[in-house]
Amino acid sequence: MKYLLLLLSISIQYLMAQDATVYENTTKTFQEHFNSQNIDAVFDLYTSDLQEEMTKEGVTRFIKGCHSQFGNLKKLTFIESAEGINSYTAEFDNISLVMELKLSTDGKIDTIQFQEP
Repeated sequence: MKYLLLLLSISIQYLMAQDATVYENTTKTFQEHFNSQNIDAVFDLYTSDLQEEMTKEGVTRFIKGCHSQFGNLKKLTFIESAEGINSYTAEFDNISLVMELKLSTDGKIDTIQFQEP
């Protein structure tokens, strides 16, 4: 029984580490594309469902509007994970906001929003 619990514990830690790596890679890529205003690359990070919902024009307005109002995204700091959504402190040139992010199983952005803390 001890060995089963140990194996289960190791498996869970491995999956959590994989998940954290996927989120880390996606947030880093999003930050780079956001700051360079590479709308096509940001759009490509979204799931197909979110692409249909937001449309490329909507993503363009979202990214350009946020960038002009907030400035560059300087730093993302993990806060917590709750109900499948990771929260980060998003430090921009002009403001700090909370970014909520949910990824699909293949690492694409399923939900993203910024709000005041």
